[in-house]
Amino acid sequence: MIYADTSFIASAYGLDANTAAARKFIEANHPRLPLVFLHWPELAKAFWTSHPENAEKLWDWVKEDVAGGKKLYPLELEADLVAKRAAGLIINFCPRWKKLRSLDALHVAAAVTGNFKTFVSFDTRSYQRVLAATQKLKVWPPLTAEENLALK
Repeated sequence: MIYADTSFIASAYGLDANTAAARKFIEANHPRLPLVFLHWPELAKAFWTSHPENAEKLWDWVKEDVAGGKKLYPLELEADLVAKRAAGLIINFCPRWKKLRSLDALHVAAAVTGNFKTFVSFDTRSYQRVLAATQKLKVWPPLTAEENLALK
């Protein structure tokens, strides 16, 4: 089971430096990706900030794919459970990784709470992918050399 953070989904639907990699991953793996309460506001922000001229079309495309349930599907997670797990992750890891953001910890907590095995993300700036690796999630794309150093 694969959990994609918003950076991956936004790249798959929009057009940016990671779009080709996202679409290649989707073509190779045919994942059915969950959309949780965290994705909706982040996708809206990503689309209307990065693609204002196509934002409405991208938004409609995501909604259609969620309604179809084959590429994306709605997943309801207990928000309090996810938030408490995220708080624990922040308490344990934020002193070490100051760039770790609350939303990033929430995505990792959502993946763990939902019993996902793989975490896909292009966010290499915040230690989110490193945090996912500490939680025994397989991370794609593989961690960079710098990210691997952060694990030590």
